Amino acid sequence: MKRADNFSRVVYSSNISHIEECVLSAAKAIIVDYSLPDFQSLVKLIEVKYKNTDCDVILIARQERFLNTAENILINTVSDLVIDVVADVKKLKLYLEYINAEKHSKIIIKNMVWSEIEKKINLTKKEDMILPYIISGKNNKEISRFIDISDKVVSQHRRSIYRKFNAHNLTEFYNAFQKATQITQTSEENTVGFC
Repeated sequence: MKRADNFSRVVYSSNISHIEECVLSAAKAIIVDYSLPDFQSLVKLIEVKYKNTDCDVILIARQERFLNTAENILINTVSDLVIDVVADVKKLKLYLEYINAEKHSKIIIKNMVWSEIEKKINLTKKEDMILPYIISGKNNKEISRFIDISDKVVSQHRRSIYRKFNAHNLTEFYNAFQKATQITQTSEENTVGFC
């Protein structure tokens, strides 16, 4: 079995017509949230499949999308895989009921580099909770809405995180974070022996 190459580029668009032809012709896979009827997009996808035979098209749809015969024909023509939202929601519901029924241990998989940085930086629980929002570029007001604490408290924790990374603003924080990642990766490579 041949190992698939990694995706070198991911493109997000609300309309397939907005994506350049050269991108579509080189695509390995196109994933479409097909929740509303859109014959034009299906026809465009058929054209893409005709030109790029190696491209897989995955549609995420509800069962009612298959009730219209013409739409069903187009969906079956264009898609390599159709994921039924309702069936997957049912599977998720069963899983949630299962994990609610018993006490299960929680498994957290962490990147080793991040784990090393975390040990050195020693973030508090609140800082650890706020950090993903800072990394994703959210401002203090947005973060305060997400985690239900005042934006002043968020600001204090943000400053504390910046201090721990020896940064004064978001740009310096990103640079320090990137540098810490590289240093940790280098030290990991130096301590691991290869045969």
